[in-house]
Amino acid sequence: MKYSYRTRSADCPYELAMGLVSKRWKARVLDVLSRGTLRYGDLKDALSGVSDKVLSAALDELTRDGLISRTAFAEIPPRVEYALTPQGEGLLAAMEPLRQWAERENGR
Repeated sequence: MKYSYRTRSADCPYELAMGLVSKRWKARVLDVLSRGTLRYGDLKDALSGVSDKVLSAALDELTRDGLISRTAFAEIPPRVEYALTPQGEGLLAAMEPLRQWAERENGR
């Protein structure tokens, strides 16, 4: 994995993990992709309110960090699909107790 936060967070694993998903929309993108592979437009539809610029930046960062994969197909019209990598699946599994805690604390 090529985490952009690694050099800053080498002494704090919590900072490393949280830095990977703390930027707006990144955790939501991972959550949506946990349900399966999606094309850009389907992702955008599932994330109502996100701009193209912000979604593209989040996808680029998650791809760079090795948490999602981007597959481009040589077709007309062009088709690109995004999916979780094993590292992304592992991160979501590690975050599951945090999600459960948040739901309990928010009375869901």
